[in-house]
Amino acid sequence: MIRLKLILRYIFVNSINNTDSLNHLIIGGSRGIGRALVEQSIQAGQKVTVLSRTSPSVDIPGCDWITGDASAPDNFLDQLPEQINALTFCPGKVILGPIKRLKTEQMLEAYKTSVLDAFTIVQALLPRLDGSIVFLSSVAAGTGLPSHCAISAAKSGLEGFAVALAADLAPKVRVNVIAPTLTPTEMGLGMVGGDKMIPLIENRHPLKAIPSVEEIAGTISFLHSNSAKSITGQVLKVDAGLSKIRLNDR
Repeated sequence: MIRLKLILRYIFVNSINNTDSLNHLIIGGSRGIGRALVEQSIQAGQKVTVLSRTSPSVDIPGCDWITGDASAPDNFLDQLPEQINALTFCPGKVILGPIKRLKTEQMLEAYKTSVLDAFTIVQALLPRLDGSIVFLSSVAAGTGLPSHCAISAAKSGLEGFAVALAADLAPKVRVNVIAPTLTPTEMGLGMVGGDKMIPLIENRHPLKAIPSVEEIAGTISFLHSNSAKSITGQVLKVDAGLSKIRLNDR
């Protein structure tokens, strides 16, 4: 665990050191992973623009905050930088429920907020993009989990879109995806029943831990950095080994 933390710190520090000249547009930065990424990017000296459907409760120095919806880019395009070197797309409504209770409208909403909104904003920004795009998926896209049909379908669609987009935009723009396991955000904790469930959930992961929002944000920073300039079309699973490793009981 100590070695893992040292490696993550090394990645984060080196990512911060070579991203300080970026124009970074973060979509969905009001809370959770997006908010952690906003804070890290400001700390790194990046020129940060945040698009969110809600305004922050307090002013955040060091960034331009735009209130708007990614599905309607015409409403805010004139407020965005002329060149965007890093685009991070965090939204995607988490809809949980067993198949017998899911409604068609819920499946469509999950797909719209994860895939169609990503498509809409990327298409609108094409003339301005020059660098890197990172989408936020979920370990549920490739791991069968109960009550995850809607989010699994939506995030699988997002991952497919991202890989094809990487081919479309090469060599000018790199495109990658982060697929984390549960992270202790307000939304994540609400899904599982609060802090009291964390030890049980951590025990299901081979590393006996789940990543913090800062770890996920640091990995996004790495993918936007020059340290990752040969990485594109990839889905990076930050999931403490959940999707690939099975351990003997001990």
